[in-house]
Amino acid sequence: MTTPGTVTELITECLRQEDLPLAIYREVAAHLQQVPQVQVELELRRSPKFNYFHSQIGEMHLRYPADLPQGDRQQIEAILSFYAGRYGAWQRDSVTPE
Repeated sequence: MTTPGTVTELITECLRQEDLPLAIYREVAAHLQQVPQVQVELELRRSPKFNYFHSQIGEMHLRYPADLPQGDRQQIEAILSFYAGRYGAWQRDSVTPE
């Protein structure tokens, strides 16, 4: 719980799946954004050559407060697990704040 003037540390995770279609990334992002205090940003792939068999998204950035309630964290994991079950495991990296 934060009080006015308190800065809450944000946790940032980068998730990616090499071959996940753009529409599915957008669907995952829409589901994750329904969790309170969760922000999602899709970053385009930075490849010089277009490939129909690779995703147009390079990675998905997931941000949420370090003090996010456990129930909300479980909801994030449930969403990610659902899509991992259908499309394969996520490559997942934590990003430390600067």
